[in-house]
Amino acid sequence: MSKKERLSQFNRSNILTAAKELFAEKGVTQTTVDDIGKKADCSKSTIYVYFKNKEEIFDCIVLEYYTLLRDGLSNAVKDAENFSAGFYAVCRTIAGFYTQHPMYFDSVLGEIKIVTNDKDAVLFQIYQVGEEINEIMGNFFGEWMAKGQVRSDIPRLPQTIFALWGGVCGIITLAHKKGPYITHRMDATPEEFMENGFRLLLQSVLPVNLDEGR
Repeated sequence: MSKKERLSQFNRSNILTAAKELFAEKGVTQTTVDDIGKKADCSKSTIYVYFKNKEEIFDCIVLEYYTLLRDGLSNAVKDAENFSAGFYAVCRTIAGFYTQHPMYFDSVLGEIKIVTNDKDAVLFQIYQVGEEINEIMGNFFGEWMAKGQVRSDIPRLPQTIFALWGGVCGIITLAHKKGPYITHRMDATPEEFMENGFRLLLQSVLPVNLDEGR
C-alpha cells in the first residue's frame, strides 16, 4: 500500500469514527458535517474529498455493521449440528446485533434499497451484502431440508425465509421496546419472550414430529 493510500485509509477511518460517536451522542439528524469535521480534526473540504455528504457517511457505517452481521450469520450456521441449533444461533446473532448496535438495527434490517449497479458504490455494496446474507440463509435451509430437518412441502422457500426473518426481527424489537410490559403482563423476561417467539417460528418449518434437538 502506498503512502497516499495509507493516508486516504486513515482519513476515511478517522471521519467514520468521529461520525459514529456523534451519531450516538446527538443523533444523525442533529449532527452536521461541520460537527464531524471538528470531531475528526479535519476541514469540511477534506470530508468532501472522501464522502459526498452526511448520508453517504451514514451509509458507509451501515455497510460496516451489515458486513459484521453477515459474517456473524455465516459463523452461526457454519458448524450447526442440526437445523434447530443453527436456527437458534441465527436468532441470537440478530438479537445480539440489536443489543450491540441498536441505532443501526432498523437501517441494517429494515428497508432494502434495490441498487443493481455500482453508480452509487456504497448502496450497491449494501445491496450485495444483503444478497450474500440471502444466499447464506438459503443454503442453510436447503442443506437441512435435504437432510429431512426442514419441511419439504414449503412451496416458496425464499419467501418463507424472508417471512421468518421478519418474524425474528419483530420479536426482537418487541422484546426491547415492550420489555416492561412483557414483564408486567406476561410474567416473563424479554429474553424469555424472545426465546418463546423463536421457538414458535422454528416449529412452523419443522417436519411433523421432528424433535427440535435432533
